[in-house]
Order: sequence, then structure tokens, then C-alpha cells
Amino acid sequence: MNFRYFIAAFAVLSLTACGQASQDGRSKPGVVEAMPSTESLPAYDAQGVISSLDGQILTLDHDGASAAGLKPGRNQFKVYADTIAEAPITPGSRVKFQFKKTPTGLELFKLEPRD
Repeated sequence: MNFRYFIAAFAVLSLTACGQASQDGRSKPGVVEAMPSTESLPAYDAQGVISSLDGQILTLDHDGASAAGLKPGRNQFKVYADTIAEAPITPGSRVKFQFKKTPTGLELFKLEPRD
């Protein structure tokens, strides 16, 4: 009889150990890495023409910004809804904009029509 209890206890402990081992190897869901703030980064002014908007990516043909080391041409900028809420985003629209160079790329934070 003691032998049966020993086998049953051993089986339960073995199954419990297997469950813990498989859980330890997984990454923790719901853990989000914080993005560094861009508040302290310098802002650069430029002007250009809107080429396209695809989700959060605004493509602009621009005159460049020598202070930022950005040569004239076409670049993609990450943009947020509050930035483009009242701005002209139709392809071909002439705009003035301000952007920052972030670790993840160029980020547009001000956009307005240009005369």
C-alpha cells in the first residue's frame, strides 16, 4: 500500500515539475518596452510636397534640412494622428513641416500648408 502512495506522489511531482519547466522557458506576455522620450531632441524645419500617406508613414519630397544633415529628396516620416488632424495630406499638397531625428527614424511633429 505504501508503495502505491509513493508511485502516485512521484507521478504528481513529476507532472508538476514538467509544467514549471515549460513555463520558465517562455517570455512574459504583456511586457512592453518603454520608448525613450523625443522631447529633448532638436527640431528641424523644412518644406516640401506630400507624396503619400500609408498608415503612420508620410512620404515627402522635400528641400532638405542642412542643420539635420538631411539632403533634398524623398523621405519617409513617422507621423501621428494629432499632427495630421488639420493638415493637408492630399498628395501634391505643398507643406511646411518640423521633424526630429529619433533612434527609430525621422518623426514629423508639425505639418501645415505652405503658400
